[in-house]
Amino acid sequence: MKSGHSLASAKPEASDCAYNLFRNKQRPEILCAVPEEYPIPCFIESEQWAYVGTLRSGDPQPPGFGDRAATTGVRFNGFYLFYVPTTQWIARRNSLTETVSSLEADATLPIRQHVRKALLQLLARHTSPDQVIEYVSRSAADQKSAEARYADLLAALPFAVYTTDATGRITFYNEAAVALWGRRPVLGRDRWCGSWHIYTLNGAPLPHDRCPMAVAIREDRRIRGVTAVAERPDGTRVHFRPFPTPLHDANDNLVGAVNVLLDLGAA
Repeated sequence: MKSGHSLASAKPEASDCAYNLFRNKQRPEILCAVPEEYPIPCFIESEQWAYVGTLRSGDPQPPGFGDRAATTGVRFNGFYLFYVPTTQWIARRNSLTETVSSLEADATLPIRQHVRKALLQLLARHTSPDQVIEYVSRSAADQKSAEARYADLLAALPFAVYTTDATGRITFYNEAAVALWGRRPVLGRDRWCGSWHIYTLNGAPLPHDRCPMAVAIREDRRIRGVTAVAERPDGTRVHFRPFPTPLHDANDNLVGAVNVLLDLGAA
């Protein structure tokens, strides 16, 4: 996938972070620590991992955890895998279980529910559209499109958001998008954007097949720094800023795109 670790690089040193902890069910001596505000790695979402709580600054550290190693792992990977030697694990399993279970009351949440909770927490902190897109697109890397697994999350976003397949056909949109567009596009038929009409800032018509979302899909790259005008069927117009971002599967094949539209007010 092409999203990289831009979100991770913008965060503070890992040693200053709170971590979400995940344990491998088949190899319980292997744990993965992910800074609380980072996207959860795609491999963690498999049934082989279980969320076991949050490790905050000042909490007792699990055996095998190292601050310096965690900082390095997070800097380069966005997560930190650590290993508890078998002899230590057998001796300290009960102690570790008590530690991690005391960190979070909801430690038994399935991975998907935890991902949902984590994203909603990000939204509550007024997360930017780019951070939301980064989180959703990285977490959905092994899915055909973002909405396949995160429709409930996308529907709850305070931003207008929609997704398309690799040909630009709209596959999902939330109610905030309906409010911005003033209409409901037909899923699987309407392409590129649900706006009735689009214009550049100087008033020139912008065909849908040349809009930022179309460019992002055709050129397989995210588009930023663009502002345009959307016209609704009732004739009202609104300035908006799009954040079109291609989505890829685990083999880096383009499978669709997600777009967030910021409503900048009446035009």
